[in-house]
Amino acid sequence: MIVQSLWQYPIKGLGGTTTDSVILTADAYFPGDRLYAIGNGHEKLSSAPSGSWMKKAYFLQLMKFEQLAALECQFEEGSIRIRKNDSMLLDAALDTEGGMAEIDSFFREMLGDLLPGEPKIMRIQEGAYTDTNEPWISIGGTASLDAFAAATGTYADARRFRLNVIIETDTPFAEANLIGKTIALGQAELKVMEPVGRCAAINVDPVTAVRGPNYVQEMQTHFGHSDLGIFAKITKGGTVRPGDILQILD
Repeated sequence: MIVQSLWQYPIKGLGGTTTDSVILTADAYFPGDRLYAIGNGHEKLSSAPSGSWMKKAYFLQLMKFEQLAALECQFEEGSIRIRKNDSMLLDAALDTEGGMAEIDSFFREMLGDLLPGEPKIMRIQEGAYTDTNEPWISIGGTASLDAFAAATGTYADARRFRLNVIIETDTPFAEANLIGKTIALGQAELKVMEPVGRCAAINVDPVTAVRGPNYVQEMQTHFGHSDLGIFAKITKGGTVRPGDILQILD
């Protein structure tokens, strides 16, 4: 198994970008991933400690707002840049009140009427706004993406599953065989914890942002499960790049 690509999703629920290398840190999340989320205006957000982890129900999420899938998000030099079909929609600084207000206004114009309150960009202080409050990263295989595409009549696209690391594999769901094992990726070492169970977010086409049928149920029908990818905990830090070989250490 070889690392094919590395993905960061700076804002929870939005599209992400690839990176040429990443430095993983023990007991930490994937760098630059889900550092921000857009609060949906729920009343509980106002009483929650600033920068704390909360469940995805309090943020804009793909499984409810499919139009988010069309937004490619990049975090660079203290700014958030959002593009759609190669057109720049927003370039706002994250370290100024004016920039934060621009981001809030962007999502208010886009979805404000559909939310329980005012949208607001939020920055987690420690960790990441992942669906699990554990310092894990996600890994998935190319053969699994291909098998899903063939079974559902779609096309293989890593963005549908929001995985951090895509590895080249020959057998669908081969990465699940790594659960419980210690692996090396580049200079880093990881303990593989459990499969990534899928939700309705995978029903949304990452290119067209159109919601399709119930692909979670189709996975159950075709494969007997709705898992795609694995969670792993970083036990030793180090640099990882595309082309690095995944090695099983135990």
